[in-house]
Amino acid sequence: MRPILVLAAAATAVVGIAPPVPARADSYVTCSSQNYQRNWCPVASGGRAYLDRQYSDGRGPCTEGSTWGQDRRGIWVDRGCRARFQVQDRYGQYPNQGYPDQGYYPNNSQKKDDTGALIGGLLIGGLLVGAMAAAANQNNASKPPSGSGGSAGSSGASGSGIAVEACRAEAVTDVSRYGQRPRIDRITTTSASSGGWNVQGYVSVDVGPKAVSYAFTCRYDNGSARITKLN
Repeated sequence: MRPILVLAAAATAVVGIAPPVPARADSYVTCSSQNYQRNWCPVASGGRAYLDRQYSDGRGPCTEGSTWGQDRRGIWVDRGCRARFQVQDRYGQYPNQGYPDQGYYPNNSQKKDDTGALIGGLLIGGLLVGAMAAAANQNNASKPPSGSGGSAGSSGASGSGIAVEACRAEAVTDVSRYGQRPRIDRITTTSASSGGWNVQGYVSVDVGPKAVSYAFTCRYDNGSARITKLN
């Protein structure tokens, strides 16, 4: 823990700003066309909306530009469309506080340049995540699998690294059937159990215009890895 605190203090001193504010996440809005009439659902973030999941049947299809769309009032649905929509964080879409019109600012406020704060936040976040990951890997490497005689020698340290790499490859292969550009987001835990290793983390894939993340659990033993859970 001490190295992590030292890195955080050093990064803050170099950049000269406070630790970063957590990034905003995309939101979800469910909107329904009652009695086949047009209906509007407000969108708090003002970001770009995408169809995430359609709930209506074939008599009320959700087709962008025809039975659903987006305007200044929010998301509109028509002719029986009922669905859940994913709304991207507007701050990730437009530099003008999320508004596409360059001359418009809410409440006549001044446009703020947060570039320096954003770069500093990313730098500090990267240093902290790297330090935490290194500490976690060092801790996990010191724990040998049960049944190894309690030795924390090279077999335990190398075993965890081999297990993580094998599980990363298996997770990427398994999720590639759902979309494009499969990649590992992060490994969250690595633990020894019953002569093998359990590895957990997150893997992402691009589905259309958005990235979808899946949590996975992988079991590594006897020289092979297999995904036991993906959701």
